[in-house]
Amino acid sequence: MNEDIKKINLKHSSGSYDIIIGENLIENIGSYIENLGIANRKTKFCIISDDIVFPLYGGIVKKSAEEKGFGVKYFIFKNGENQKNLSTINDIYYFLYENKFDRNDYIIALGGGVAGDMAGFAAATYLRGIKFIQIATTLLAQVDSSVGGKTGVNLSCGKNLVGAFYQPQMVLCDTKVLRTLSDDIYSDGMAEVIKHGCIKSVELFDSLVNKDISVTDMVYQNVKIKSEVVMSDEFETGERAVLNFGHTVGHAIEKYYGFSKFSHGKSVALGMVYAVKISHILKLCEYDLIEKTTNILNIYSLPVNIGEKIDSKILSDICCGDKKSENDFIKFVLLENIGKYKFVKINKNELTDIFDKIG
Repeated sequence: MNEDIKKINLKHSSGSYDIIIGENLIENIGSYIENLGIANRKTKFCIISDDIVFPLYGGIVKKSAEEKGFGVKYFIFKNGENQKNLSTINDIYYFLYENKFDRNDYIIALGGGVAGDMAGFAAATYLRGIKFIQIATTLLAQVDSSVGGKTGVNLSCGKNLVGAFYQPQMVLCDTKVLRTLSDDIYSDGMAEVIKHGCIKSVELFDSLVNKDISVTDMVYQNVKIKSEVVMSDEFETGERAVLNFGHTVGHAIEKYYGFSKFSHGKSVALGMVYAVKISHILKLCEYDLIEKTTNILNIYSLPVNIGEKIDSKILSDICCGDKKSENDFIKFVLLENIGKYKFVKINKNELTDIFDKIG
């Protein structure tokens, strides 16, 4: 293997798969598919992608797979988080049915988190499960959503409320494509990178502050952190919940504004600020942890405040409607220091009071 290409093998309950990280991976997808040991060239692949990503990379993926003798179809949906719903999934099901996809065939998720979540959920549920491959084209997808087997869609009442744990056969993180991302999309992904540093690695956190880490190594370190967490708790019954740092309030902020004002990454950034402020209010950390967190978010052009007064009770109600809630309690991932976290259950009424103090 090219020494500039890094590989992590993620073991799970029904097997394992490789997460491959490096440059120029997409143009060689046909060879990576061959390496999966697919003997039957009648195997079909359905690329699921959006109308922004597919014109950039869909043709390259299709050509590479077809050169190895595989048949390729593609389903394209309109770009945007609001497409991540059961209506789009239903369209995917009918497309697969009309094109005679069976359990010997594959889905290829090509794109960011929305494409990966939907393609993975379609793969998990169509014919009770067909194989799929993740080709992550955004930083956020490469360091987070493409790894670990979480798939799902949103309902009007909340984010990712319908889904399944379903592991891919392979994940490709081509870091070269990240150069084409807008600054805004790239900074979105940095929220998840910073999250991993906050909960698991002082070394990663400091290298981000000092900006002395390459993109490929940054993706590799993040995937390594997430893979280790996933392997210790595949179905999120315990430790894996640490990956929700910043997401509890982040998801609530997304819903509060109808998934229109703040992107997922920016919402997570705001959620992390809330989390460290809650940590300080509950006397788990010193005030300087808030300063460290807001500083690193500022470095990567991520928001540290909403910019207006937000209704504390509504925000608390949304948090308690999250899938992580238990009765009138919501489990938060809070910080005692960089790299040191603690799970804390907070009552809904207490949470409203805490949000009032944060302002």
